[in-house]
Amino acid sequence: MLHENYQDFLKYSIEITGKNNKIYLIGNESVKHLEDHPSVTFVDINKYMNSEDIKLFDKNFVHYGDKDRRAYFFWFIRLLMLYEFAKDYNFESFVSCDSDNVILKDVNSFPFQSKNALIVPQDWEPFYYGAGVHSSLVNLEFCEIYKNLIIDIFIKKTKIDFIDEKINFHLSNPGSFCDMTIYSYIVQNELIKVDNTMVPRDYLGKKFIFTNSYATAEGFHFRDQYKLFRGKQLIKRDKSVNSNYIIDKRTKEKHYIANIHFQGKQKRFLNKKIASWLYY
Repeated sequence: MLHENYQDFLKYSIEITGKNNKIYLIGNESVKHLEDHPSVTFVDINKYMNSEDIKLFDKNFVHYGDKDRRAYFFWFIRLLMLYEFAKDYNFESFVSCDSDNVILKDVNSFPFQSKNALIVPQDWEPFYYGAGVHSSLVNLEFCEIYKNLIIDIFIKKTKIDFIDEKINFHLSNPGSFCDMTIYSYIVQNELIKVDNTMVPRDYLGKKFIFTNSYATAEGFHFRDQYKLFRGKQLIKRDKSVNSNYIIDKRTKEKHYIANIHFQGKQKRFLNKKIASWLYY
């Protein structure tokens, strides 16, 4: 889990995810106190932020986004820093968990179907490209592919039509080129085998999925696949398996959730109330 500066929602993210999982919290001194949680090991982010690779990328980075440069820069370098962290700790693979994402089950027992497992929504509209690693299993090979693409795009200035078309599209349309575009490029061009965790799979005798965002009805099959309540996922609890589920609007099936992503403004719901209400 990588989070540079402390925010209140972070302690609840750790409380929930750390119930069943070991967390390496990569951040600055403002988050160090969270290592008091028995599942947390604090890792100083400065070693990675000040590395020669990150400095080179910063020097060559071109900001194509619709928000401030610092935000986009940080999004692009997150996986680069996690890659260096994994090598430092001799991890062949790891689960990347954004700080506004909670993981509700033990990732070591979850039935991932490949060495890399990402959340990969369909392209609901032109240039949607929403593949993400906010709650995903990735290995060093995936990170190396990502790093090489970063070098090609920003440092070598290699022309990649997939990327150029995305950038040009957003010159006159909402959205932007960000790290998710690169993950989508990796998946769509099959540069490495990837398991799409939005597809239900058997676990604990139920059908489990990973979800993209707390604020959308998005599923693998449809953009409006799951029931919402007041603009948020309608989450229900099942005490028999100590788990939570959402409901497919068309089939009425229960799909049990392995994570919740409190993206953007939804972070305000990652709080004491939900931490005490959820089963995990």
